[in-house]
Amino acid sequence: ERRLGLQRQGLDLAPVADNLNRVLVVSPRASRSENLAKALAKCGLEMVVFDTSAGAAEALPQTPVGAALIEVAEDDQALVPLVQAIRASSAHGRIPVILVAADPGDPQVAAASAAGASEVLARSSSTQSVAETVRSRIQGDAEAGGRSLAVNSAPLPGADGHSSRKGPGELWVVCGPRGGTGRTVLASNLAVLAADSLRVALVDNVPRFGGVLMAFSLPPQTPSWVELSSLTEDEDVLDRLTRHPSGVAVLPSPSRPELADAVEPAAVGSLIFRLTKSADLVVVDQGGRLDNGGIDLLESADHMIVVGTPDNPGVLGLRYWLRICDQLGIGRDRISVVLNCVLPYHQYDAVQVTKVLGQSALVLPHGGIDGIRSLSGGEPLAWKHASNRWVKQMRTMMRDISPKLAERLKH
Repeated sequence: ERRLGLQRQGLDLAPVADNLNRVLVVSPRASRSENLAKALAKCGLEMVVFDTSAGAAEALPQTPVGAALIEVAEDDQALVPLVQAIRASSAHGRIPVILVAADPGDPQVAAASAAGASEVLARSSSTQSVAETVRSRIQGDAEAGGRSLAVNSAPLPGADGHSSRKGPGELWVVCGPRGGTGRTVLASNLAVLAADSLRVALVDNVPRFGGVLMAFSLPPQTPSWVELSSLTEDEDVLDRLTRHPSGVAVLPSPSRPELADAVEPAAVGSLIFRLTKSADLVVVDQGGRLDNGGIDLLESADHMIVVGTPDNPGVLGLRYWLRICDQLGIGRDRISVVLNCVLPYHQYDAVQVTKVLGQSALVLPHGGIDGIRSLSGGEPLAWKHASNRWVKQMRTMMRDISPKLAERLKH
């Protein structure tokens, strides 16, 4: 029933060439199932989905598939019996059984692995990377058995990391685990500093209550990615953006939060990648997003700027964020940790934080009264107060992040 529901919603499920092209999926979340269906379809695979492990086990004899993908739910009593049933089946005994778990070290996951699960993927993995893993395991199983697998072998969009979607412009993603750390202020001022010399676009990728409109004091009617997502491929997105007097081209999130759901994260990501083909630098205010579109951008960024505060909650959040990046395979060489002193005092210095994170940290001082007024007044510090010590440190930080780009900036 769930699968028929997905088809009714217009998802492009790939046709079944043979049993190898079908994947048994156990996913209790409908939204996750829809994203998986799209990702698997790009790999030439069809999904047969069940809400529970018990339902999948019951239907297993009548469900010929080439792989099983199981999202581990808390206290799923039917998980281990399902894996055992797959391994005991003459039709399914050799298929890859892949678990997706929030905690790969969970005892429930260990029990399922002991029962015959092939491997475990972190739940923070993007759905497309999960789909590619499934395709790879099916392909390996087919080759080992001397069978033919009729899946799409063409490279997926972005499978090469950058070349198929991303242009020559640099992509910087400003993100972090907590609000109130000054991420929007940081992103907007980075864009203003670079716009003095380069073609720069700033994208607000916080779907609801994004702050870029306020940071630049732009009217609510400013075209957002809701209006611009329908642009054809031959139209220059950069040319259509609102240009702030500082020189920054701004692509905000919608001023009305309820409009955010009208555009898929993939469509916003497509706009961002298209901007890198026209702009020298694209700065994305990503916030704390770790959904499908968020992870895709983190994996594709030239530089990730993770913003926190020099206090206990801030450092703990940064530590967890970096762990997620490690699980995603994002190299620390592409990550810059920034401690933004949003208060005039701080609990930890850069040396202490470096020891905790295993990653060097850059410190931005408190911006003073001008810094307090800048966001609410819609005047980025780098635009109106270039001599502020916070702005001066920002210039130094940009040189540390990308010496190549910094060479092109006015001093």
